[in-house]
Amino acid sequence: MKETLNKGPVKFGTFKGVFVPSTEAILGTVLFLLLPVLTADMGLVRMLMIVVLAHTVTFATMFSISDIATNLNTIGGGGMYALIKRSLGKAMGGSIGIQLFLAQAASIGFYSIGFAEPLYSVLNPFMQKIPFLTGTGNADMLFQKQILSSVIFLVFFTIVMFGADFTLKVQTVILFVLGASVLAIFLCPVFSFEFEGKELFRGVGNINLLGNREISMGLFFTAFAQFFPAVTGVDAGVGMSGDLKDPRKSLVSGTFYAIAITFLVYLASTFVFSLMNKDLLITGYTKNGDAAGYLLPDILSAAKGFPSNIFSVTILVGILFATGSSALSVFMTAPRTLQSLTRDKVLPRFMDIFEKDIKRGGNEPRFAILLSFVIGFSVIWMGDISMAAMIVGICFLVVYGMLNGAAFLERISGNPSFRPTSKGHWSISLYGFAISMVIITLFSLWVGVIVLLIQFIIFRLILKYKSGGRLEGVWWGVVFFFISKGLKSLHTIVQGTKNWRPIVTSIGFSEKPDGAANIKFLSDILLSYKGLVNMNVLRRYTEDETGPMLMDEESDLPFKDVEVKDPTLALLSILQISYLGGLTSNTILFDYNPGLDNVKIFNRILSLKKNILLLKCGGRFSENDLDPIDIWWRGEKNGNLMVLIAFIINSALKMRTGKEIALRVIRKIGPNETEDNARREMEELLRKARLFGEVIILPHSTEPFTQTLKNVSGEAGMIMIGLPGQFVIKDDERIFQFDRNFIDKGLAEYYDLPPVLLIKSVTDFELFDE
Repeated sequence: MKETLNKGPVKFGTFKGVFVPSTEAILGTVLFLLLPVLTADMGLVRMLMIVVLAHTVTFATMFSISDIATNLNTIGGGGMYALIKRSLGKAMGGSIGIQLFLAQAASIGFYSIGFAEPLYSVLNPFMQKIPFLTGTGNADMLFQKQILSSVIFLVFFTIVMFGADFTLKVQTVILFVLGASVLAIFLCPVFSFEFEGKELFRGVGNINLLGNREISMGLFFTAFAQFFPAVTGVDAGVGMSGDLKDPRKSLVSGTFYAIAITFLVYLASTFVFSLMNKDLLITGYTKNGDAAGYLLPDILSAAKGFPSNIFSVTILVGILFATGSSALSVFMTAPRTLQSLTRDKVLPRFMDIFEKDIKRGGNEPRFAILLSFVIGFSVIWMGDISMAAMIVGICFLVVYGMLNGAAFLERISGNPSFRPTSKGHWSISLYGFAISMVIITLFSLWVGVIVLLIQFIIFRLILKYKSGGRLEGVWWGVVFFFISKGLKSLHTIVQGTKNWRPIVTSIGFSEKPDGAANIKFLSDILLSYKGLVNMNVLRRYTEDETGPMLMDEESDLPFKDVEVKDPTLALLSILQISYLGGLTSNTILFDYNPGLDNVKIFNRILSLKKNILLLKCGGRFSENDLDPIDIWWRGEKNGNLMVLIAFIINSALKMRTGKEIALRVIRKIGPNETEDNARREMEELLRKARLFGEVIILPHSTEPFTQTLKNVSGEAGMIMIGLPGQFVIKDDERIFQFDRNFIDKGLAEYYDLPPVLLIKSVTDFELFDE
């Protein structure tokens, strides 16, 4: 393992670094072993449709790779994981990267098994002479194949441990052997091949157009699912992103040429295989409906004499080299994915060793190669690998889908920073994402759901423990895109009371920290239940000190810490501020402050057509202190809004604590009202509004309202009452006049009461639709 210690890592160009591993991973066993049988069963027309449809996924993925890669100055190692991470952030990219690594490492074992399969028939006579391998039955045959696969796996492992430079040199030689094998397939129809007394090729006049049987849509998509893994090798070249001289250029051009050339190879090979005698390739069908018969190596191995035997040997060698090259490609890529995950601190700290080399000063991820060895070797000895192969295939599809999804989100976000030199379109990436998800259902809907669920769990864990609970990447731009579109649409829609939401400007004062904390608590409640809140904390300006920040900048509640000289004037100014997109608040929530001109503020709020929520509280309260809420009913004008606010508080706290708050609707009747009629009206109102609460009717009395309030609601969690006042006629206009005496002096009597939320509705609210 000769390696320079004082020089940087070896960097590769487009051909050696991307084109070679991608091409060899795509031209695998499906081309030589499965495609002939599928073509005989489906016929030329249907098989060409399958080949084209499968390649639309990889072409779409190629455009998405181009979009993301050409927008970055540096990409780093990790291939598709690195591209997804740069767009969707550490948490989403990490969850995809972990699945990608596991799928790649497991694929090494699958390719080793695929290498051993055609070789087994050749070596079987020799293996039967080895005592511990001899026996009868399928179990002994499986054991022999596992031994052979393990030996081959160890050869691949040894090659990769020498380093990427040596491995790619081996793969370059393999590429030319693969090219010769593909050329041999194209030239086979020129020569005569016979098997069991029948001609293998029957000429263009007898081309197999429509297959060997009636093909339903189910059989068509089954064949598609069997063929699709053939085109999923692009990650082998993309995975070398950290070892390229110019990854922005090489990833795009190398991937494009690999996909385009292998696409033409599959089209041409499908045509050649359609010239074969389908009766030789298919002798029957399994219980699952899959075609069964002779494989191409079985037929060609019967060739005798020159030049037929030359073609047969070349193709047989090509089959072995195809699986071997695929295994080497993934054996290089998987450790680099793991190395990048470790360097990005996505994995637990004890796994940091996987970013290092065994050799001091080395640059190869040899510790990661060892873990890839363990996973791949375990796959070989699993026995039945059909389920594992399905899971790995779905994992790759998830990766391709998410890469296309990332490019789609980058396109639609409209972020000015997204300026790729490629000329892709969002619809191409969206197609790539959608078709990847559809293909997952063709493999197995339930397995796909489980894989996606596991990915989501990993995403949440990384988000919580490695990303501080915050999303990164394109998400802000995406959310902003939809918000801006939605805000523009709101201006063309009539809201009405049916669609009412609390859009709140809330205001607290630094000189009253308990009050500011209470306003923040209520603001959080309104925000959590489908509302919008913008909070402002006002603190008086002093030349000597600016005062402490009362709000945590990490809070989910949008807020501004505002330094002011005159709180009344500042508050009057804040009332007129619009949200982004021209969205204006419909409700003002603030803490009662006797040092303000409250009546002037109230009048201005009403003139702006906004509701008033005035909190009067002597101390700080929390979510456990608000049970029950007493709503003092004095009519529907304020009463309906009070009921809605109480419902929102109850619903939000139920989501937090799982417990419901008791609501009590209290009405003190007048001298001309009867208790039964009043109770019937209130109960009917709550029933129609589908709200639950206790109705309390108080008889008419001359007792002062403040005293009644203390007697009935002295032990309540929160009290809701209307702001007192009356309508007067001024300049031929009916306006509401607040009770200044109550606001300036009367509220002082509420200090020994539970928190009091005084409410004034600017409009009539409907609690239900007629």
